[in-house]
Amino acid sequence: MNIEYRTGARLSVLRKLGVADLVNTSVFDIAAAHAALVRRQAVPERILTDGLVVDVPAGVYHPLPDSSSEFFIRNIKAMDQEKIRKTLEIGAGCGIISLYMAANWTSRTVATDISEVAVQATLDNAALNGLTLTAFQSDLFEKIEERDFDLIVFNTPMIDKTPENDIEKFSLCDPHGLITDSYLRQARHHVSNDGLIIFSICNNSAYEVMDSIDLDYSIVGFELGFSGFWRAIVGARV
Repeated sequence: MNIEYRTGARLSVLRKLGVADLVNTSVFDIAAAHAALVRRQAVPERILTDGLVVDVPAGVYHPLPDSSSEFFIRNIKAMDQEKIRKTLEIGAGCGIISLYMAANWTSRTVATDISEVAVQATLDNAALNGLTLTAFQSDLFEKIEERDFDLIVFNTPMIDKTPENDIEKFSLCDPHGLITDSYLRQARHHVSNDGLIIFSICNNSAYEVMDSIDLDYSIVGFELGFSGFWRAIVGARV
C-alpha cells in the first residue's frame, strides 16, 4: 500500500473518530510486549475475572487484567442492557465477553469463533459458570444466518503483521486489515436498524480500511497507554 495514501486514510479515520488532535498516525514499537503475549498464550491458564472463572486453552487469547477483553468488558458495563435483546460476538476466544453478558444481561447471547478449540472452551466455561449461551464455529459470518442483532462485538485481532504462528493467526494479527474490513462489510447485514457494531483498533492496526467503508463511526472506549500507545473500541452504525 502506498505510504502517502495509508497516512491520509489513517488521518481521515482519526478525524471521523474525533481523536486526530489526540494521537498521530504512526505505528508504535510493541515487539517486546507482543512476543511476551505470544509466549504466555502458548500455555493454558485458569483466570478469575469479573466474577467468572475461565479456563483458557493454549493458543486461545488470554483475558488478562490489561487485555483488550477487559477493555471491552469495562465499556460494555456502561451499556443499557434493557435496549439489547440479542447479542452476537465474533471471535469469542475463551468466551469471556459473551460470558459476562450472559451472566449480567437478560439478552440472548450468541458466540462464535473460527477455532474449534475456542468454541469448545466457550461452551465449557459457560457450563463451569452455570450460564446459558449459544456457541458454534464460524469464520466471521459464514455460518450465521440470524439477523437483527442489537449488539455485534468483535475484539478484533489488532496487529497489522503477517502471522508467524497459529497464536498470531487466530488471535493477534490482522495483516493489512483484511479481517476488520471483512467484518465491517458483513456485520452491516446482521445488525438491527438501531443496533451497534463494535470492534477494536490501536496504533498498530491497519485501521485505514475503515475509510472506504460507509458506516457511521464513533468512539465507544479510548485509552492512552505507555509512551503514546493507544487503543480504542469503535462503534459503527449502518
